Amino acid sequence: MMLTEFEKKRAANMIWNGAHNYKVSPGYRMYDYEGKADLYWNTIIGASYTHFDWKKLTAFYSTFHETLGQETYETLFWLALENATFEKESPLRESLALLRREYCKRKLQEFIPSIAESREGWILEGHYKTALGEDCGLPNLVDRKLLKEVEISGELNTEEWIQSLSKTLQKYFTYLPGLPAAMQKKKREFKIPHLFFWLKDENGTSSGAPKKLVLGLLERSKGGADSREVETASEKYQKITEEGLRKYIQSYFGQPLFDKKKSEAMEKACCIGNHQGARLYFTNGKEEENLKGFAAKMRKEMEAQRKKNEQAYEKEESYNQTQIFRLSQMLKNALLSSLEPSPVLSNQGKLIPSLLWKPLYLKGHNKIFQKEIADSQGSLTVDLLLDASSSQIHRMETVSQQGYILAKALDNCRIPVRVFGYSSMSGYTILNRYRDYTERNKNKEIFRYFTTGANRDGLALSAVLEQLKENTASHRLLIWLTDLTPNDLLEVRNKARNYSGDLAISDIQEMVHKAHMENIYVLLAYTGKDKDVPNAQKIFGRNFVKVQSLEHFSELMGKMIQAEIQRM
Repeated sequence: MMLTEFEKKRAANMIWNGAHNYKVSPGYRMYDYEGKADLYWNTIIGASYTHFDWKKLTAFYSTFHETLGQETYETLFWLALENATFEKESPLRESLALLRREYCKRKLQEFIPSIAESREGWILEGHYKTALGEDCGLPNLVDRKLLKEVEISGELNTEEWIQSLSKTLQKYFTYLPGLPAAMQKKKREFKIPHLFFWLKDENGTSSGAPKKLVLGLLERSKGGADSREVETASEKYQKITEEGLRKYIQSYFGQPLFDKKKSEAMEKACCIGNHQGARLYFTNGKEEENLKGFAAKMRKEMEAQRKKNEQAYEKEESYNQTQIFRLSQMLKNALLSSLEPSPVLSNQGKLIPSLLWKPLYLKGHNKIFQKEIADSQGSLTVDLLLDASSSQIHRMETVSQQGYILAKALDNCRIPVRVFGYSSMSGYTILNRYRDYTERNKNKEIFRYFTTGANRDGLALSAVLEQLKENTASHRLLIWLTDLTPNDLLEVRNKARNYSGDLAISDIQEMVHKAHMENIYVLLAYTGKDKDVPNAQKIFGRNFVKVQSLEHFSELMGKMIQAEIQRM
């Protein structure tokens, strides 16, 4: 099986996203049996880097080398690490539970009878079932106890985790805690160090090209975790420097929207407080010329997703057009009944006697009447902010359609609208502008919506608010589509700062309050789960609706926007 350079770089990128750290190099990457980078496992590997000391884990892992139980020990090591890391990380990363369920379901479907020849295979199968909320199905009481002990709690630190697994391996196998590999029992040669284990073929012998891999193909870099003597493929792709990191962000997301001076001014205004040390990157997604390697391949993936988004819209075009029409009518009615009329000069209406002299002495000056119109065009603008972090990975088609429907309806009402997508990666919060206020012919650019990375929601909101300072409209509305699960990790002066939980929610609440003080009204189109609704209520009060699907989307959004227009 050949691992392509592209898949190696994809795996490294997944690990960086999992760790929220561009500098992470644990020395391990995971692939499926077809050689494709595994999203769930590489996220777990990256996340484990933030919760455990990988130097100590590597020293422990090396004690398995060439021992009788190497395959079993390594398999149980990764099972235990996955379980503990998942428990630590899942409260901080909403999408992780879904990724885990899908991974376990897929692995159970791949299981074949020959796996029963290995004890670690039985334990893995039981773990997958347990992770799905099912009974482990292990008939042997001893194996049930082994599984329970290997599924180590996320409450333990690195030393406690190693001690717990060491005792378990000693209790059930021949492992001797605290001793190096050379002093472990029944030393033997092991010729395939990169795999957890192979399944046997029909002849009972190991195959160099297995039909199935129980966990996956594990690539280990020379030198092990945190080795800086040997660069990984992705480290060779870009040296870890600030210039290299920005170049990587630029090749990934597109050319910068602003010049250096304006970008620095934006960062100076927004990257303060909880976001001290973070960076901002604005782009309109314009691709650089002559892209090669990893960046070029990622661009192909983005383009493939764009086509999926468009096809999803076209498949339900009749229904979507109906939603656009309904939302347009609701907004027009709200504007006509709620916005204060403005007096304008006209060639018909109420005569203004003081202007009677104009048509007599000034050629073409025949507007001597006054009429009042609802000042909808120019008095109200809308900014649409789409959460494009990995937690929305399974909603890309839906979110892109929701953004498109909103933009088209606002265009129909001649309300200027601007649309951003945002995510965070390696210390940068990237804001991808799909269209600007006057770009009514660019709504299809919203189908470029593509999810990746984490989400530093407060900084994204702050950056859009800073942009709105240039907006002179009397009424400014910001509609935000997000699951409201902020999660990002920032390394400043070699110290990691986590942006999630109560700290992040309070930060967002402060940003929303700041917006209201500046007469900018923020509405939430909530895409998250019921358990996080209290956070939405805490921040937005009544100014939010839950819109997880396209069903009734126009009605829900129309009523919320109508209510806000009436309060203006």
